[in-house]
Amino acid sequence: MSFSLVGNTITIEQGSTFSLSINWTDSNGSTIDLTSYTARMQCRVGHAASATVFSLTDASEITLSDADPNVLITIAAATTAAYDAPLLGVYDLELVSPSGVVSKILKGELRIEAEVTR
Repeated sequence: MSFSLVGNTITIEQGSTFSLSINWTDSNGSTIDLTSYTARMQCRVGHAASATVFSLTDASEITLSDADPNVLITIAAATTAAYDAPLLGVYDLELVSPSGVVSKILKGELRIEAEVTR
């Protein structure tokens, strides 16, 4: 397994492919159709840090759909290999509706663990 999600803490293993599936639902438990939404996710070493550790969008590593799961985040092994590790930071994932409403659907701590095998 190349990642774990415990209590909204995400762990990425440097040099491994990262994949995370999320299903965002409405108050009735129905999957929300996200095909017209945009997505953005950032990680920083702290909430007030100006520089990002990484920044993802639906134009690259985030896929949105109308199926379950409706959010899929995938980061290639070559990309995670370039991340500084070990690292402890914070992240959030926001979805933007076609009308511009921003919803933060996930947030927490992010750990990047150093790769041993290279």
